[in-house]
Amino acid sequence: MAPGALLPDPEPEYVTFHAAKGKLSRPVLKGEAKKQTFETIPQVDFAKMRSDSIKDRKAVALEVGEAFRNVGFLYATNHGISEDLQARTFKVAKEFFALPTEEKMKIHLNKSPAIKGYERLLETRLDDTTRGDNKEAVNIGDDPYDPDHRCPEDFDTSYYPSKSDCTAGLTNQWPANPVEFRATMNEYRSAVSDFAKRLLSIIALSLDLPENYFDYMTRFPMAGLRPLHYPPQEVPSDVGIGAHADYSWFTLVWQMTSTPGLEVLNHNGCWVAAPPVPNTLVVNVTDRPKKYVDVNAGAWQRERLYRARYKHPASIAARERGEI
Repeated sequence: MAPGALLPDPEPEYVTFHAAKGKLSRPVLKGEAKKQTFETIPQVDFAKMRSDSIKDRKAVALEVGEAFRNVGFLYATNHGISEDLQARTFKVAKEFFALPTEEKMKIHLNKSPAIKGYERLLETRLDDTTRGDNKEAVNIGDDPYDPDHRCPEDFDTSYYPSKSDCTAGLTNQWPANPVEFRATMNEYRSAVSDFAKRLLSIIALSLDLPENYFDYMTRFPMAGLRPLHYPPQEVPSDVGIGAHADYSWFTLVWQMTSTPGLEVLNHNGCWVAAPPVPNTLVVNVTDRPKKYVDVNAGAWQRERLYRARYKHPASIAARERGEI
């Protein structure tokens, strides 16, 4: 290159992640292109969201609104889920994942038309440059046929598989062992749902809306629960789960303190650590002006499930029909 010649601009770098419609990417901003953005995840104390004082509830809403608009993530403290329940939930999850594979496969998700049940290690794959997600999970969802889920009698269940198509007449599949697995998971689900409903009220306040503005959405909401087990990664190229964007109103993540924890993407395309903090939930949210056409939430969720669970019979059939 001749003296004084301008150096060519470097090739831009991108971070790629998985979303419901496939791969998306975000540029890694450097130099003058960098934006002011977050480097840590804020904590919000939710103790006063149960206060009788609207002033207290609005104070929580102010913090939540600021965290969601500027970061999109927060640590929720004093969320109301007891440490005893958390301990019992962790105990039954650990006991289930320690079972022999053939025992866990009795509730394999391929047996479920609703894609509920056990996922093996490497069975899902969000990043197609890897051999799969190095995790195992139990997919548990809203179940109109389960008395513990208290589905309203007049609720339209046409979106769900018929009761006769479900194992034991339930949308979810439950293991025989540990014997308290189903009861404990449903108890935990109920507690998390209570926090989620209160969080919706706080979000409404943060948007200067009436507290009950979103109540109609919580009559029998789509709410998934997924106990996850991430084993030690012995293959350097492995990932616990590929980089992804969630596809719901918000996600609540309870992290065990023995794990490295989440990493989240900031506005410069850089990863920010969200390590486990005892007795907190990590909350991430979608909060921005409308950008896309209206979609059916159930169909959107199903497409996302099909893309990641590419070996499920329903996913294979959807690809053959050209739906994903």
